[in-house]
Amino acid sequence: MDINYLLWLQDIRTSIGSVFEKAFVLISELGMETIPIVLVLALYWCIDKRKGQFLMFSFNLGAFFNGIIKLSCCVYRPWVRDARVLPAEGALGGATGYSFPSGHSTTAAATYGGLGYAYRKNRAILWCMVVVTLLVMLSRNILGVHTPQDVLVGAALGVVMILLAKYILRFAGEEGSSNRDLWLAIGGTALCALSILYISLKAYPIDTVDGVLLVDPIKMQYDFFSASGALLGLLWGWVWERRAVRFEVSGSAAVRIVRFIIGIAITLFLYKIARGWLITLLGGGYGRLVGAFFAILYAVAVHPMAFSAIEKRLAKGAKKA
Repeated sequence: MDINYLLWLQDIRTSIGSVFEKAFVLISELGMETIPIVLVLALYWCIDKRKGQFLMFSFNLGAFFNGIIKLSCCVYRPWVRDARVLPAEGALGGATGYSFPSGHSTTAAATYGGLGYAYRKNRAILWCMVVVTLLVMLSRNILGVHTPQDVLVGAALGVVMILLAKYILRFAGEEGSSNRDLWLAIGGTALCALSILYISLKAYPIDTVDGVLLVDPIKMQYDFFSASGALLGLLWGWVWERRAVRFEVSGSAAVRIVRFIIGIAITLFLYKIARGWLITLLGGGYGRLVGAFFAILYAVAVHPMAFSAIEKRLAKGAKKA
């Protein structure tokens, strides 16, 4: 039944033409990691710190647990299951590895759904985010890269991550109120370590076509190393920020724009480019883990510490002048 649904959508896609397909490729990109990262950090640094923290937890937890499920279930893509499914060429770059659950759908639900939940009193924002999430989910089916169950479970996982993020922040309490944040970071570190051990030692299907692996489990593990590093960077950066930085979202619009541009440029440099140097030095798995760790640690704690100090100094200089 799921394959028949994909074939029905495929007929619609091919009959309408390339413009329709390209539009859904663009919609699908909203579920990739870059746009959500930019959105979340803009919120965290420049608009609402607490809501930004909430979305960072929701987003990173979603990537982490999606990876565990993917590597546990090892479900092949729809076109591997049935050769009649012809995925859109423009979507194949973001459709590597295993299929279940959909990472794009988890990211969309955890990020855009989380944003809608954070601003749920504003009905326009809430329903706009719901529509964006549903469009990302639908795009993965229309493009032929995920089955309906892939996207539904992926989105459900994202919703669970919203609730988990809410619970974590509520459990930690206000800054300086307890050591719960530290215990959460320690517990999260232990969870990451055990999960890495699990995905590194478990058995994977080794199926080939013409001598080529359908899915290389080593490459799939790389994504999980990145997700683990990002979650570790978030946890320890969060503890550091709560205990030592305690920045406030303030300043003029121009100050916030400069803060965002500098911060996102450095974060993406660390995440996209400097990580490549670490991969060369430490190998594919641990290079990605360390690179993601430092990129997110910078975004969560180092950049706020830097811009808080610089902006305070500039403000004092302006008063003296």
